[in-house]
Amino acid sequence: MDKICFLVCQYGPEVNGGAEYHCKMLAERVVDTYQVDVITTKIVNYNTFEPFYTNAVDYQNGVRVLRFDTQELNHRQYEKQRKKAKFSRKIRRTLYRLGLLKPLSSIFPTWSLGLQHERAMLENHGFYSPASYAYLRDHQQEYKAIIIFSYLYPHAIFGSEIAPEKTILIPTLHEESEAFRSIQTHQFTKVKHIAFNTEEEKDLASRIFGKHMAPHSVLAVGVETEFDQVVSFSNVQTKYHIPSTNYIHFFGRICESKIGKLIPWFISYKAKFPSDLKLVLTGRSFQDKVTHPDVIYTGFVSDEEKITLIKNAFLVVNPSKNESLSLLLLEAMNLGKTVLVNGQSEVMKGHAIRSDLAAEYYLGEKDFHRKIHKYVSHPDALQDNARRAKNYVESHYHWRTILGKLKSLIAQTGRPRH
Repeated sequence: MDKICFLVCQYGPEVNGGAEYHCKMLAERVVDTYQVDVITTKIVNYNTFEPFYTNAVDYQNGVRVLRFDTQELNHRQYEKQRKKAKFSRKIRRTLYRLGLLKPLSSIFPTWSLGLQHERAMLENHGFYSPASYAYLRDHQQEYKAIIIFSYLYPHAIFGSEIAPEKTILIPTLHEESEAFRSIQTHQFTKVKHIAFNTEEEKDLASRIFGKHMAPHSVLAVGVETEFDQVVSFSNVQTKYHIPSTNYIHFFGRICESKIGKLIPWFISYKAKFPSDLKLVLTGRSFQDKVTHPDVIYTGFVSDEEKITLIKNAFLVVNPSKNESLSLLLLEAMNLGKTVLVNGQSEVMKGHAIRSDLAAEYYLGEKDFHRKIHKYVSHPDALQDNARRAKNYVESHYHWRTILGKLKSLIAQTGRPRH
């Protein structure tokens, strides 16, 4: 049986980031085909970077998890090097906005401007783990393939340099400033394969890295909404003080980059249209909580509790602008829920359009209000959406298709690139 490894900055049941959960789902579904290692850190909180896990080795659902210490965050040095690296990133981003970066990248596929500062910046990041890279370097020959999640953190940069000929990068790329670092040009052109989540993500990468980008395809992920244990809504209601099923649900990391203006826009909707509608936020909070009678925080919940909360929600919402796939959206759609998504995200807007608007995208605060009120006024429309939503997920995100693609990519690692 071939052995493979996944390299990711965080891993475990206590981690609720989309890319990290994506990694966990893939790793656990290939244990019957491969020996699976996950190389990761002991961190859960990406603000403090304090160790959460104590075991160096853990076994979870057939996966061997190797947890390594990280170097202590040097915030002063990190910011110093980040500022020094800003010039090169700004140039590339300006060229992108002018529509010139793709043709220039096809002539100059790798950039070195500011590279030394970008490397120094990452070496002072809270996720920087020299011990994990040393382990991978020493054991690389054991692995048929090395699968790396999320392009921008130290593990993805330094890990992809160790054995690029057998590295599959699942970048979860967004249009954000970090995508325009010089160091990313080396990463995106030298790995064996890049597995994108959507066509929109692939097209974005093409506009940034040009025709010399590494071989690539759309892999995505399957959707998991069935669990052995079932949690009743009455138990969840009591535990998290949720008065009724008349609520809009968000689940994931509660931070500015993920929820944006969701809370103030919801509160302004309630001021305009008084009702008993609530906003329920599920997940770890990385920002100050808002005290308001219509805003309920559950904190971190189990997968089974999360599914129960989704099933009983009136609407689900994903206000993030930066998504490469949105498991939140797909899981909710698989359960027949209508999801309101931020139309500034091309990825989520694409899901909405391809599903024949089984999900709704909004553009701005007033449109957000209109879309909520549309379903408050015409709740029967939710049933029409449910059928289309389930069909969309079944057609595009079935595990049988996803795993077939992944195994094919793993089989091709180690072969020369043409």
